[in-house]
Formats: sequence, structure tokens, C-alpha cells
Amino acid sequence: MSAKDLSSTGNCVRWLFVICNIPILMFGLATLAIGIWQIIVESKLEEVLSEDYTAGGAIFIAAGVVSIVVSLLGVYGAIKKHKYVLLVYLAIIVLIVALELVVFGYAVAKADDLDDDQIMMDLQNALRRYYSPNDTEHDKDLNDVVDYIQENWECCGINNTEDWNTTPYFIETGSLPPSCCENEPEECPSNEAYDKGCLRALADAIQDYLYVIVGLAIAFAVFEIALLGMTFYLFMAVHNSSTQYTSV
Repeated sequence: MSAKDLSSTGNCVRWLFVICNIPILMFGLATLAIGIWQIIVESKLEEVLSEDYTAGGAIFIAAGVVSIVVSLLGVYGAIKKHKYVLLVYLAIIVLIVALELVVFGYAVAKADDLDDDQIMMDLQNALRRYYSPNDTEHDKDLNDVVDYIQENWECCGINNTEDWNTTPYFIETGSLPPSCCENEPEECPSNEAYDKGCLRALADAIQDYLYVIVGLAIAFAVFEIALLGMTFYLFMAVHNSSTQYTSV
């Protein structure tokens, strides 16, 4: 028996380990994409929201990159039957699981403690600062974010369209912003505007983002915990075959 020979069970586990790392690679790519997507979406809302909801996305990007690298490392270690590479792989998987527990805790805490009052104050401030196309002294980014929120979630105002009635924009133009209406007409009358307010829509959307993180963290952690057992078995099989070869 050579230093690299394994028992039939060891070889079976080795190739199963390689196959199991393919979903890890795919999951890492998906996690990376979701993290980037969340940061892009939430960064749009920074002009309106005072709370920062992008930390979970940043952690997911880190977890995605590490998962991609570690899956390739695991495949290499298994195919080459390199016990030290497998040991490094084992240590990194433990760190990833710990990182995912941090993500899980962060997302659950944020989802449970979502402050509707703070979101309402942020939206009220945004509506007051929203300006007409003729006003060049204000921040255009704020308008873009308010329009993005109303278009994306098909809502208007905070609780309803009446929230716009006392804003400088409405007083000057006598109309709701085009983003309050479908297809964004030049003028948006109240009777054609979205009847849903943006407070609940925005709070629900943020909560949904956070629950996506929770679900992915749980699914990935469960899979990787099972993978830990397989990695340890493979490491010991390679180690024992090397020891047996040396003793011969």
C-alpha cells in the first residue's frame, strides 16, 4: 500500500467529499451575488434611512469569497490526498460556520428590532427635502432614492398620498411626484397614485432582506457542519494511510 492509497470506504468518502464541494462553490457564488445585491439595494436607501443595513451584505460577500476559495482548496486536497491541505480546509470551515452564526445573530436582531418610528421619521425628512425639477440647489440623489422606493415598491408617501400634501414639492407643483403613479406620467393626480404607503412596504422589504440572510446562514451552516464530519474522516484516512506506509 502506497502513502496515497486509501481503503474503498476512504475513496468513497473522498469522491463524495469532492462532489459535496461543488454545491459549496455554487453556494459561495450565490452568497457573493446576494451580498453584492443587498449592498447595492441598501446603499440606495442610505440617502433616506439613518440606520445601516448593509453590514449583513458585507459579511455575506466575505463568506462567499471565502467559500469559493475553500471549496477549491477542499477539492484539491481530496484529489491530491494532501492531509495538510485538508487540515487547513477543516480549520477554515470551522471559521466560516462561526462567521455564519454571527450573521445569523445580526440578522435576527435587526429583523426583530426593526424601528418603524425611525423609518417613519427618515421618510418624513426625505419628503420634506424632496424638490421640484426647477430647484437646482438640493441633492438630486435624495430625489432618486425616494423615486426608487416609490417605483420599486409601488407605494406613495409614508402612510398614503396625503403625506405629500404639506411638502414643498406639492405646494410648488400642485401634484404628486411622477414616481407615485404607474408609468410615471408628467403629472400624477392623487386618484391615480398608488394607494399603499411606503412605511410598511419599506419596513417589510428590509425585514425580508434580513430573513433571506437568516435562511441562507442556517442552510449553509447545517450543510457545512455535516461536511466537517466528512472532512475529519477523510483527513484521518489520509493520515493513517501515510502512517501505515511510513511504518512499512
